Amino acid sequence: MTDPLISICVPAYKQPDFVVRLLKSVIQQTYKRVEVVISDDSPDDTVKIAIEPYKSELSIVYIQNSPALKSPANWNNAIAHSKGDYFVLLHQDDWYHDKYALEKYLKAFTGHPKVGFVFCKNIAITEDGKEMVLQHIPSLLTRLNKTPLHLVLAQVIGPPSNTMLRAEVKSKVQYDEDFIWLVDVDYYVRVLQAGFDYVYLDEHLVSIGLHEDQTTVFCRNNGDIILKENILFAYKIGEVAFKDVKIYDYYWRLLRNDGVRSIDQIIATGVSPDKLLPLFTHMLDLQNKFTPSILRFGAASKILMFLNYLTRPEKIQ
Repeated sequence: MTDPLISICVPAYKQPDFVVRLLKSVIQQTYKRVEVVISDDSPDDTVKIAIEPYKSELSIVYIQNSPALKSPANWNNAIAHSKGDYFVLLHQDDWYHDKYALEKYLKAFTGHPKVGFVFCKNIAITEDGKEMVLQHIPSLLTRLNKTPLHLVLAQVIGPPSNTMLRAEVKSKVQYDEDFIWLVDVDYYVRVLQAGFDYVYLDEHLVSIGLHEDQTTVFCRNNGDIILKENILFAYKIGEVAFKDVKIYDYYWRLLRNDGVRSIDQIIATGVSPDKLLPLFTHMLDLQNKFTPSILRFGAASKILMFLNYLTRPEKIQ
């Protein structure tokens, strides 16, 4: 039986040194039946030139986008050009830490023939080489298929680079191109809701590179993007999701922590009024009766949230 083909899908944008580091980590893998699909948004040929020496060692499919697709459309484009039995969306600033990584992913699929995806421990590496473990809620790791929406509380799967998926997934779920900050949360939620189970590998297989030019850093420094996408995600999952008190509490704290005191503040981030769930008016009506200092007091806020939850609009009772 032919060994399965793994597609490593790389959305690239400038930074050829990162792409080369990634390719070298793929070359070092013990599993060799691999294709690398590079979807390049760069405005020049720096990435194209940098990868040329590695075409003799790797099967590389290179696509140069003009005009640039931008994230996450570039992610979807890389995946769409893949032909593997399994695929990975490996960001250009990430790389394989363990030379047996691909073998270990495949072994997990072989041992669990019905799972749709496998992901590993979420280890980030700073520019000065410091390691950071980003998964801190092990209980959530064991119940994602029962409560997929809890990923918005803590994205314990980690960046796409951590995850290998069966090819069947890409025909059912693509990255939502309206999102930047919550794009991976939304994607994994929909993969889980589509019925794909998972295996978690408690090993450092992939290194997630951290640096100041990342979209993640940009979003963290622009709170309006985070607020806007959370509100749009709420619209997408619908009012019925707010029967879950943990989801309700998450959004209660989002409004409180962002200092939101009116619906107009939310609209100002770019949210269309028709995509604002009525429950946010319900939350703000109560929050506006108290000072920010009271709302920031943990016990008081929790009690007020629960009272608000109990009196939520009938359609989400």
